[in-house]
Amino acid sequence: MQKITYRYSALSKQTWFYAGMLYLALLSVVYILVAAYHVEGYYEDMNLTLNLLANAAGMAFFYLLSLGHHVCYSEYDGEKITYHNRLLRKSRTFRYDDAQAVIFDRRGIKFYKDEQALINKEEPDFYVPFFRDGKVEAVQLNGFFKMIKDREERLAEEGRSFKVYKTFKIVPGYGRNWKYLSFAYACLTLLVLMNCARPLAVIIGLMNAF
Repeated sequence: MQKITYRYSALSKQTWFYAGMLYLALLSVVYILVAAYHVEGYYEDMNLTLNLLANAAGMAFFYLLSLGHHVCYSEYDGEKITYHNRLLRKSRTFRYDDAQAVIFDRRGIKFYKDEQALINKEEPDFYVPFFRDGKVEAVQLNGFFKMIKDREERLAEEGRSFKVYKTFKIVPGYGRNWKYLSFAYACLTLLVLMNCARPLAVIIGLMNAF
């Protein structure tokens, strides 16, 4: 069985998640030092346990978001394809023999039992999305496309109907316009890192003072 998996949509997006974890970690250190040094005016009203648990939950949330593109994937061979969702623990399988047409459009791979349904733009009988908290792996997708095209040619020689369509040249998620998304996440990362300066300065100040 071969796989079609997903990767993060932008490295800057991953960096944003890690920057958020760093910020919460620095805040936690501030809370611990305030409690340890009994900083007057602060530690009396501070619930250290609750604050640390809230920050730990936030860091866990950011970490899970950074792994979101691993939740879904597809497996396929020469006869069928199976789409898996690890989070929901569900999977769906579709056999190519049940399809008359398949289209690779900008949203995903859509299989149709009746080619007329594709022409009428109806809902597909089976669907593999290109985006699941990340973008599809281009090399793996191209490998699947070549296999499906080979099937189309083989069935055409046998006089059987099976049509394959593709509406894009560059795999969605890899074009030039997607660089704007990467830039937006880079700006968010910079803002978070700038905010990290305040708790870091407090940590240095507390350690010098005590």
